[in-house]
Amino acid sequence: MGGVRLPSPRGAFRVWQRNATIFRKYWKTILLPNLFEPLLYLVALGLGLGAFIREGGINGLTYTQYIAPGLLASNAMFAASFESTFNTFIRLKIGRIYDAIVSTPVNAEDVVAGEYLWAGTRAALYGTAFLGVLTALGLVSEAPLISSPWALLIPPVLLVVGIMFSVMGTLFTSLISSIDFYAYYFTLVVTPLFLFSGIFFPIEDFPSPVPEIAWFTPLYHAVNVCRALATGPSLGVLVDIAWILVFTAALSLLPIRFMRKRLIS
Repeated sequence: MGGVRLPSPRGAFRVWQRNATIFRKYWKTILLPNLFEPLLYLVALGLGLGAFIREGGINGLTYTQYIAPGLLASNAMFAASFESTFNTFIRLKIGRIYDAIVSTPVNAEDVVAGEYLWAGTRAALYGTAFLGVLTALGLVSEAPLISSPWALLIPPVLLVVGIMFSVMGTLFTSLISSIDFYAYYFTLVVTPLFLFSGIFFPIEDFPSPVPEIAWFTPLYHAVNVCRALATGPSLGVLVDIAWILVFTAALSLLPIRFMRKRLIS
């Protein structure tokens, strides 16, 4: 694609390693807010609104059981989105960290790939911590929030989901000139995905074309996978996994192309 080469695993790992080294110094203060926010949604909506959900819940699940896996997916989305937008922009335009990195044997393609991997790692870390909380809450309730051994596969799924949203966030970052433009991204992209991807209610109950539109959005499939793994998957989840992988692969080279132009200009 216009002279853009594939990233080298070694170079991408060095970028990931740099971010991980810095994260280790501040992980406690960074992790807690990302743990409390989905927990607040779980308590406020799961216990509050859930009290008004008719007996039998949604698809045989209590309302708290229904929204808990979806909040895992949304937690990964928010973690990767913030990392690939605000944090990436600061390293690109304010701190000029990438300018220093590309003056070494690590090139622009490696930088973007390393950031993909790092954002995915953060998403997996936050999601795994929240998964631990959900598991602990299930131990003290009559209806466990996570009821399937397949839930052990959720952390690697969150890694892939985080990479997917990192690709989206990095693509937007590669096209904007001011940090103020992120208000549009989070208001017009992230928030609608959070509300209309099946986290809090079945999208299938909406009139057409809402379900059809939702099917083409990334968080919808991430929610489906997390919910299936938490409650017991069916073969249909393979379609959601395939959608995530194809979407991520198809989009991943665009941010690399645009970021390379910005870094070498």
